Amino acid sequence: MRKTLLILLAGVLVLTAAEWDIEQITDEADLWSTDPILVLDAQWHPHILFTQWNEMVHLRVAIRDTESWFIRDVAEILDMSYYSFEVDDNGNTFVAFTDMVGENNADIFLATDSTGDFVSVNVTDDPLFQAVPVMKLDEEDVPRMLYAEANAPDDTMRLFYGWVDEEGLHGELVAENMYQEDYLGYDLVYEQGSTVKPHAFYIGDDYYLWHATPGELVWTLESLNELSSEWPSAVADPLGSIHVAYDVGANEIHYITNMSGTWQDELVSDLGVPEAVNERPSLALETVYGGYLGIGNPHVVWMHADLVGPYDLYYARRPEDSWLEEPVFVTPEKDELTGYGHYFALDVEGYGHLVYYAEDENYVTQIFYAKSKEPLIGGITENPPQSTPLSLKVRGGAVCFSLPQTGLIRLDLYDAAGRRVTCIASGIYAADEHSIPINSTDLSAGVYFVHLEAADYTSSAKLVIIR
Repeated sequence: MRKTLLILLAGVLVLTAAEWDIEQITDEADLWSTDPILVLDAQWHPHILFTQWNEMVHLRVAIRDTESWFIRDVAEILDMSYYSFEVDDNGNTFVAFTDMVGENNADIFLATDSTGDFVSVNVTDDPLFQAVPVMKLDEEDVPRMLYAEANAPDDTMRLFYGWVDEEGLHGELVAENMYQEDYLGYDLVYEQGSTVKPHAFYIGDDYYLWHATPGELVWTLESLNELSSEWPSAVADPLGSIHVAYDVGANEIHYITNMSGTWQDELVSDLGVPEAVNERPSLALETVYGGYLGIGNPHVVWMHADLVGPYDLYYARRPEDSWLEEPVFVTPEKDELTGYGHYFALDVEGYGHLVYYAEDENYVTQIFYAKSKEPLIGGITENPPQSTPLSLKVRGGAVCFSLPQTGLIRLDLYDAAGRRVTCIASGIYAADEHSIPINSTDLSAGVYFVHLEAADYTSSAKLVIIR
């Protein structure tokens, strides 16, 4: 079904090299700003979490409101830390980070600005070593996270999954076969659909990429490859499929997905240079743009360096059945480096957003933000398709669609973040034009998408609720 639609779209997409507008976010003469990561809020404004340090380390967030940036303090920490963050639909920011609380002890802290200034709480206040939280908010805005925990007597690191309430962090064991020596990344994503289920992706002690999902008593584990893997970056699409980008031996960028029902792995890039470094990818997916369905089409940004050159950011997209790659921008004398986590995102219109840090003219590292000048899925030619097998529009308060033949359909409503809100209609409909009213009473103001599946075709349309 997806392949059929991509073939229909192949004739109307014009793919050109992406151009980016760049802004410098920080401008500190005596503070090094490093390791930025990125999220887009419900209004698609970028939020950047990063560290600034000299003698002390400050965790800070930069927020874009209309045309200006402002920077807020999150916490002062003892050492540079692994961290992650999310922004809920009301604009509240949740930050999970590690900090040292003793000579050989680390705890996980959760900070939020829901009451004004950021307030941090130690959610693992115990003698155990807990670190590297990867946090996501669930549908009820409960912080849930993956994290590493060391247990006596051998201090072996194990992977845990937990959620935070008034009593602190409640954890359950995910896996004991996590790679030990260096942190090579893991990621948490929630499958969308009738039930929300967490999926964990991590590097096993065999160096392979592993996938874990909760079972009745213990988590179910499966190895996804037999490659020396690092830095998984995972995303779920609104139809329930999972997508993961990762690097192999810090040389190749790979992409794996279960869209076809089984895991299928693809080589994104090796740039044909065995000595080159390609590592730490960040994955984003298209949603629905301009009436065309792009759900599931992957885009990846990663760090690349030649044998004697600095790090530059590279970008690849897969509009059809092959990957197209290009440098984002190349600075021949200075490194462009990223944080540990997601630093690249696509908004609802298809524009790309990414963050990185690089040295300024005084060799002090600063935070930079880049946005693509055009949507990354390309433009529409002057000769779009004259007709499609399936039509779908939103007029007033109703969904209008025509079917080329009688058959089973399903009509779902998704919010701007790709979460399914409700099923509008399903069942067998005749080959004809149909109009189904949308009950918008319980919908908040914002952008939504109607997604129609019928026989071997799908279509989507935008719905805007204004209060």
